[in-house]
Amino acid sequence: MGDVEGRGTTHAATLPLLAADVGGTYARIGLVQVDGQTITLGFHQRYACAEFSGLAEILCTFRQALADAAGAEFPDTCVVAIAGVLQGDVLLNSNLPWQVSLAETRQAAGIAQLHLINDFEALAWALPQVPLSQLEVLGKGDDSGLSLPALLLGPGTGLGAALVVDQGGRVGVQPSEAGHAQLAGNTPFELDVVRLLQARFGHVASERVFSGPGLINLYQVLCELRDIQPRWRMPADLVDAADAGSDVLAAECVALFCRWFGSFAGDLAITFRARSVCLAGGLTGHLQHYLRQGGFMQRFIEKGVLSDTLREVPVYTLEHGQLGLIGAAAWYVAHTHA
Repeated sequence: MGDVEGRGTTHAATLPLLAADVGGTYARIGLVQVDGQTITLGFHQRYACAEFSGLAEILCTFRQALADAAGAEFPDTCVVAIAGVLQGDVLLNSNLPWQVSLAETRQAAGIAQLHLINDFEALAWALPQVPLSQLEVLGKGDDSGLSLPALLLGPGTGLGAALVVDQGGRVGVQPSEAGHAQLAGNTPFELDVVRLLQARFGHVASERVFSGPGLINLYQVLCELRDIQPRWRMPADLVDAADAGSDVLAAECVALFCRWFGSFAGDLAITFRARSVCLAGGLTGHLQHYLRQGGFMQRFIEKGVLSDTLREVPVYTLEHGQLGLIGAAAWYVAHTHA
């Protein structure tokens, strides 16, 4: 199928392994071969998570597809990049349609070595392997390219965040759950939004706004503040209405989302002293036009005495694609050939 070559991997060849990238909406699974500096993605499939009873059923379905289409054996090692945090044997996640137990999944899928890592941690492991030509410039900064530490953010079904760091000449990744940190309003109007979200949710995590479902939360609150009956229930429909110019409130909602997300990204860039920022996630692609209108970068930079510092930070957008699979393989190599 498709090949993706990775940079910076200097280990000996490994046996084929199974890599998966499981988000709140879709699960991507592929056969991966690591050979020297090259990570090659072979046969791969995408499945809708809601159509399956659990992760084990998806893995078993891919096993059959692999045998039928590629005639390949099912590897005994699998790395699953999955939304959430593993606590003991159980994955903590509010966006998946089913629960995940590491031991039960390993047994039901018949996989000897099963590893679960955070999906955005995997994407961060893949980031240093992405050619600069595949990154779309949102804010030029000092034009230094992708410099470490690099902050990776991704609004999708939830909000992913991770930091790619230099560990004495070797790439390392610091995963994060910044999406669950308290949402901060930056204007009187945003504070009104937060107040209404607090009445609904109690703790208002940042992903209550900076995600696909969060975009609908934001739209519903705007409707309440404007005393308008909501028209849209799905993020794609809301963005389409904004694109078509058929709904002024939808356009206002999308523009507010981008401005507010710029403030959030700037806060994290300051917190981690990031030298570059990369936006991924499914929603980023849908909002490219609005992210480029200037509100995101304006609010990203507006940080008082540190504004000049943030003007030097390049900001990129990245198509997620199959990078979660490549990152899962890169994580495995880094952790088994340390």
